[in-house]
Amino acid sequence: MGSGHAAVMALKAGADIIMATGSHEEQVETFESLYQAVESGELSKKRINESVERVLMQKLKHDLFENRFVDPEKAKEIAAQPDFQEKAAEVARQSITLVKNDNVLPFDKHTEQNIFVAGVTEVDSVASAVQNISEANVTSWQASSHTPKEEEVQEAAALAENADKIIVATYSKSGLPDEQAQLVKELQDTGKPVVAVSLGLPYDVAEYPKVDGYLTSYAIDKWGSDNPTVLPALKASVDVIFGAQPGGKLPVTIEDLYPYGHGLSYK
Repeated sequence: MGSGHAAVMALKAGADIIMATGSHEEQVETFESLYQAVESGELSKKRINESVERVLMQKLKHDLFENRFVDPEKAKEIAAQPDFQEKAAEVARQSITLVKNDNVLPFDKHTEQNIFVAGVTEVDSVASAVQNISEANVTSWQASSHTPKEEEVQEAAALAENADKIIVATYSKSGLPDEQAQLVKELQDTGKPVVAVSLGLPYDVAEYPKVDGYLTSYAIDKWGSDNPTVLPALKASVDVIFGAQPGGKLPVTIEDLYPYGHGLSYK
């Protein structure tokens, strides 16, 4: 719908701040669309002032006029506190969306099964979380890039032959690369139960709709940046795979497969 139109809609819906990311042209479009909406009366100055007041009050509340900049080391110290980590874990668990489950989930954490973890990024983190929560024998494999070569895909499929169950992490920041979809399909061809976890956008399942189980974690943003929400989201995804109740609902519609608001839970 365009970044400018979306920004106007967001303010109408009650947003106070628009994060104008993307290209320079998209940022200019956002600003000009908001300006024109106010000039034309589509957005009233009263509505704009309501947001300005709320933003200023928050800045006053947190003393941001006197102390404008965050101390990165202090932020790390706060984020490392147990209560912060506990809250982050709770938020992450409530966000995980169980989209599909063809009677393969949850995995039994008390069974000494062979679990193979594959993917294109953060595989070590996922495998470590599986190892920590279960008694499984865990092996892992990560592609050299977000577009794994054919020989890499075949290597992963060969390693998966020794597994009882497979977890595969895919990552997309726009459309899912064909190579990742092929990786999932090759793992499915092993005949073993395959559960996929999307680490970025939630649309990945549209490219491998026959996968046995599918969760969305929303863990990594479009830029793949290193931020403190990634590990809690990955751990929460694994928790759900092993029986924790998922709390998320889809914030989008995935083609004609899954509607907005869809989300499964365990009985």
